[in-house]
Amino acid sequence: MTRTLAAVALLALSACAVGPKYQRPETEVPSAFRYTLGADEASSIADLGWWEMYRDPILQGLIEEALKSNQDLRYAVARVTEARAMVGVSAADFYPQVGLGASGGYGQQSAKNYYPGQGPSGAFNVNLGLSWELDIWGRVRNATDAARAELMATEEFRRGTVLTLVADVAQAYAELMELDVELEVAQRNTATRQNTLDLFTKRSLGGVGNDLEVNQARADLAVTAAAIPSTERYIALKESQLAVLLGRPPGPIRRATVPDQQVAPKLPMGVPAALLERRPDIRRTEDKVMAATANVGVAVANRLPKLSLDGVIGLAGPSVATTFSPEGLVWSIGAGLLAPVFEGGRLSSLEEASWASLEQSVALYRQQVITAWREVNDAAVSVRKLGEVAVQLEIQVTAAKTAERLARLRYDGGVSNYLDVLDAQRSLFSSELTLAQTNRDQLVALVQLYKALGGGWREKTPVDPATKG
Repeated sequence: MTRTLAAVALLALSACAVGPKYQRPETEVPSAFRYTLGADEASSIADLGWWEMYRDPILQGLIEEALKSNQDLRYAVARVTEARAMVGVSAADFYPQVGLGASGGYGQQSAKNYYPGQGPSGAFNVNLGLSWELDIWGRVRNATDAARAELMATEEFRRGTVLTLVADVAQAYAELMELDVELEVAQRNTATRQNTLDLFTKRSLGGVGNDLEVNQARADLAVTAAAIPSTERYIALKESQLAVLLGRPPGPIRRATVPDQQVAPKLPMGVPAALLERRPDIRRTEDKVMAATANVGVAVANRLPKLSLDGVIGLAGPSVATTFSPEGLVWSIGAGLLAPVFEGGRLSSLEEASWASLEQSVALYRQQVITAWREVNDAAVSVRKLGEVAVQLEIQVTAAKTAERLARLRYDGGVSNYLDVLDAQRSLFSSELTLAQTNRDQLVALVQLYKALGGGWREKTPVDPATKG
């Protein structure tokens, strides 16, 4: 018996798994990103933790709150826990399945008409049963590998959720700060135009001005005054969006009073090939390819014979006393072979479906890689070109302020009419708003570049008080 078990175990260990071996799908990797920023291509902003990237302490606090309370992230964490449990379910098939059973009864088993003199009898037994499928073709191994790959995929899903959450909070915060700038610009211009309207009204009442100037000033004031409640509405909506990301009901969001640079100014892009290892979404789709590859092995193994080892050891007898005695010992050991002969094409169809699923996962992986290249390049172009736009807009704002001041001086000196002042104020208002929006777009592009490079999902390591200097 010992030799038999040893031979069976050796057979199980020496068995080779059927099905394809995993290989990373080939993809075309660009030699460099477009509009590369920084000469050191071996490094990347993706290597920075989000707490190093986003330096505003208020924003850091908001991100930490989101990572603790966001419900999408809690859902992702629960999925990881579920996937880890499913690995245990699959791995359990590696081991013998042992069950304990007990039964007992007493009664008249046969009619006395047929067996005269036979009376009631008892039947009692306690047994320990064993069943073990020998993984000759690697079905269990492939199923467990598939479950592990799914676990890794759900872990990458969690990391991707963290990355997206951090980016969404940072982007919403940047947009909220820009709306504050727009509100300040609208309020300042409204105050200026209110003063102008008051002046023209006094001039008109004094017989120096005219109603045309007054009405033009009043119409001009209405434009900037209307921008105030409109901007306040957008601020409230943006605060609600940010509150949901933080996992709390809509309400006011604390933020810095003065706009500040939220992102590290030095932006080396990194080596393009490293993107495959940095981005959780790419790693997740690759894990899906691994799982699909292993599932093909499962489907192939299901079409082959299954060899199992069965055994029972127990006690049996007509009474409880005789059952639990040396004479009550019963046992058996054996092996079984089950080979599918005809199932109407079910197994072959399942194998065909598993191959098709593998092809789908490979296509999704390659598409995800291509999408990643595009996202990085688009964000890099936006960062570079919006920076150039901002430089010119700052020149425009400076010139518009000078033009507005000169137009006022010329009007006060009687050299020009109010239309020149009105045009100068309109130009200044428009250029200030455009500059604020461009600065916002550049910040958003920096956030998107950081996300596209796969930065922002690393966990923040707590500081040990004992080592804190």
